[in-house]
This record gives sequence, C-alpha cells and structure tokens, in this order.
Amino acid sequence: MKKITLLFALCFSFAVQAQLIFQDDFSSYTTNTELSGQGLWSNSPIAPNVGIGACLPLSSSSTCSGSKVLDQAISYLNFGSSSKAIEIGPYRDGVAHIVNPAVTSGDFYLGMVLNLNTAPLASASPVDFMRVINGDATQVCFRLIVKDAGFGYNIGIRKGASANATVYTDDLYNYGENVLVIIKYSHLDGFDDDVVRLFVNPDFAAGEPLNPNVFTATGFDQSGNIDRVAFRLNFNVPDSMPTGFAGLVSAATNWQGLGFLPLATNSFEANALFASTNNTNNHLEIQSKNNLQNVQLTLYAAQGNMVEKQRINIASGNTSVQLKSKLSSGLYVLTLKDENGFEYRQKIMFHN
Repeated sequence: MKKITLLFALCFSFAVQAQLIFQDDFSSYTTNTELSGQGLWSNSPIAPNVGIGACLPLSSSSTCSGSKVLDQAISYLNFGSSSKAIEIGPYRDGVAHIVNPAVTSGDFYLGMVLNLNTAPLASASPVDFMRVINGDATQVCFRLIVKDAGFGYNIGIRKGASANATVYTDDLYNYGENVLVIIKYSHLDGFDDDVVRLFVNPDFAAGEPLNPNVFTATGFDQSGNIDRVAFRLNFNVPDSMPTGFAGLVSAATNWQGLGFLPLATNSFEANALFASTNNTNNHLEIQSKNNLQNVQLTLYAAQGNMVEKQRINIASGNTSVQLKSKLSSGLYVLTLKDENGFEYRQKIMFHN
C-alpha cells in the first residue's frame, strides 16, 4: 500500500504574485507641463553620460524643453488605458525614473505603450530614445530603437554598449496606432550571456509568450545594478529620433506585474485549497470551495527534475486526481498554476 502524505506548513505553501517595481499612467500629472518634477521622474543630472539632464541644442542660441505630459489617450487591450501620455521627440531634456530597489539578478521587465508619428530612416542612423541604466553611470543595460520601413516602422533592441548590434522586428507597426512593447532582461551567470527579449503587441492576459519577436545576447553584460529607466530624448540630430507619444510605463520582476488593470483574483487563496490522500491508486485528493478550470498540475523531485505534468479541473468540494507517474519514496514539490499565472506550491513526502 502506498501512503502519500502532504506536509503543510506556512513556509511550504504560498502564492506567487506579481512583483511590481513601478507603474505610471501619467493620469494624475499636470497637462502641458514638463514630466520632470512630477511623480518620481527627474531630468536632473543624477550622473553623467546617462542621457538625462544633458539636452544638446543645435547651437548656443537654441533651447531645449523637457518632455511634457499631454492630453493624449493611450491604451492596449488587457494591459491598461489612460487619458494622458508623454511626448517623444528630439531636443527634449531627457527624463528618468529611479528603479527602487535596484535589480541585480533575475529578470527585469519593462512595459509601455507607444503611439509614434514618425521614425528615423535607417540611413539616418537611428539612436535609442529609451534606455535602462546600470548603477554605473557610464553603462547602459539595454536600449529601445525604431526605424522607418516605408509603410510602418520596425522596433529594435540593443544590449549594452552603443557599438553593439541592434536587432529589429521583421513585422512592421503602423504610425498613429497604439503598440504594446515589453522588454525582458535576464541576468545570467557569465560576463556576456545576459539576454534581452522583445515582445510586441502580445496578448498580455495570456501570459508571457514562449517566443519573443526578437532577442539578443550580443555584447558584454552591462547590467549589475539596474537602477533607472530613462527616456533619452536629448539627441541633437532630429532625423535620428522618432516623434510621437509614450504612456502606461511600468517595470516589474515578472510579466503579470506590468499590467495596469486589476490583477486577477488568486483562485488558490480565494478557494482555500487543501490536498490529502491515503490510498493505493496514486491519487491526490484536492478540496476547494469553488470550481477551478484548466489548472496545471506539476510535480518536481527534490533534485529539481519534473516527474509529472497534466492539466486538471478542480471541482467544488473534493476532486480526485490520478497521477500518471509511479513515484519512488521521497520528497517532491507539488505546483498548481491557474489561468491567471498564480501558483500554489507545497512539499509532498511519498512513502511506499
């Protein structure tokens, strides 16, 4: 007879939720006024050579103005909406938002909605209009760049130094339309293996896509300490910069944390799951207050290898789930993941 005992403890069961760093829809800010000084945005020279607080006019008699908050509606399905955005264009005193706490490992996600009117031609050597900055003021983790493609524009990313190659999407995006852009930066163990991934117009509610539109790992890892998101609008060659608007800017350490709409209810917390079993048929007995559909059940051995994976529906009351695998005695980790990306985990001790 196989006896399966599920050990319950606070440190063993938990729900993984969105880890937000910051979110800004600009809706509470003063229209037709510079973004700098509103919220946590600033164009003060926090450090040299970071593309903020360093506007470069064409001549000594020219002036620069800071990027302003405008009455510009901007939205994207299942991501968010706002009645305001900021202007994108050259001759602006670039503005940055502090990342606090700074991200030194794992994944960093940045999301925004763009609505561009123009993009630079490839022959004009497009420059980045947005960059994420290392704690070292001389280093940039990654950059966002666009270029004109005739009937639309391509979106590109570049890792690290300005001399590194930019990778662009094959797809074109229309001028005057809202486009959701999400960039994922993954810290890895080596010195030149961090990866930047770009997702454009994803179905945000469906979770992170398996494949990005483009990705790159080219160049030395200038990550270390991600501490600022900057709109670098101060380049003094207007043909090299896009024009338009940006809004719904957010940063997080996972996909779900980026969205501006209320997060879905954590089904597992709401339904107070409880699992137990003691029989000869390799079954788990799961109790729930309500029905839960399309839940992914996964079992991992103590060594980290996956030994069981299946989709299940959990009914109100008791649900019996037969495991496909014949498991040896030992410690395992049960993971249940709902359609909204929330997870419930628990250690399980199997006894033959």
